[in-house]
Amino acid sequence: MPVELTLWPACVKTHGFADQLAAAAEAGYHTLAMGPLTYRKLLQEGCSPAEIRRMARDHGVKLGHYDGFARWARYPFAQGTPSAAKEVFADSVDECLQTCQDLELAAICATGVYDPLEAEQSCLIDDFGEFCEKAARCGVQVDLEGIPMWGVPDLASAWAIVEGSGCNNAAVLLDSWHFFRGSADWELLRAMPAGSIRTVQLADARELPPERSLLEDCLGYRLLPGEGDIPLKTLLGILKDKGGIYSFGPEVFSHELDALDARTAAARCERATRKVISAVYSAAGGTPAADNDSNITME
Repeated sequence: MPVELTLWPACVKTHGFADQLAAAAEAGYHTLAMGPLTYRKLLQEGCSPAEIRRMARDHGVKLGHYDGFARWARYPFAQGTPSAAKEVFADSVDECLQTCQDLELAAICATGVYDPLEAEQSCLIDDFGEFCEKAARCGVQVDLEGIPMWGVPDLASAWAIVEGSGCNNAAVLLDSWHFFRGSADWELLRAMPAGSIRTVQLADARELPPERSLLEDCLGYRLLPGEGDIPLKTLLGILKDKGGIYSFGPEVFSHELDALDARTAAARCERATRKVISAVYSAAGGTPAADNDSNITME
């Protein structure tokens, strides 16, 4: 089945939307995720949703996930949540779904920014299920991401909520960096059924330096796929055996990438991502595309 290669904005976050689109198109990405802050900025600059969609079409790039939603849960932001994170995750359920309709986004990257020690699991499942039902009425799928510093800290937490919701449009978003820095539950990853993970974000990491916090490492020191110690071949091999993935893409928060122009940053991420995917899927008999004009294909 054809699988989309997605450029996540973290890789080109120091550049405007137009430059991100141009970089995505030139490097051969199929989709570009869109964060709420970017959308708000474009609206403030006078762009209409129709104009934003046209910009993407003109570059031959599809707008992908709504990148970053957390207010599906009834619980407030955890104490100590950075103000920048509160701004990113400020949108309400209605605002999030309206953005998806305005931009014709088919999926949402959701997470939790509450204190997990103050949240009842049954309430989280109910809240997530209610949100997914609303999203389904808009034709939108919801991918829940585990982030070790916040409310959904690992793969097990994300899967428990997704599975408990029983919603057909719900799945887990697997971020290799968060998986590695979190509990890295390989047994659970192998046991999860096909379709339980539909979106994969790739980055790499090395051992966390003692002087650096997890959040600092997350937001500035991720490595390109294949440049660190995460066993990405093992992870991708499990996902290939499982099946059901429809989107791969780099999400590399990096001060080094921030210093590059958008085209160079996007291209470096694209080459590294295709290389690690091809090493697994080609060796196993699949045919991930090595050129910029073809989809990644998994057979």
